Amino acid sequence: MARRTQARILVAAVLVAALASPAAARNYYAVQNTKTHKCYVLPKKPKSKSVALVSGSGVYKTRADARAALKSFAACAT
Repeated sequence: MARRTQARILVAAVLVAALASPAAARNYYAVQNTKTHKCYVLPKKPKSKSVALVSGSGVYKTRADARAALKSFAACAT
């Protein structure tokens, strides 16, 4: 009985780890709309020609880091 419980716990832990890893690997991009000049954060790399990365790569590990970076760029200050 104890082995069965341990096996269930192990399977549950593996499932949680498998589901959580894609979310942990998400990148955020600091971008600016070239028409409206508004800056914002995207969870995916922009493919549109009307949206440009604010900095060279513009890739950040968390949304909070990307928002903080937007405040440091002169073009996004307003």
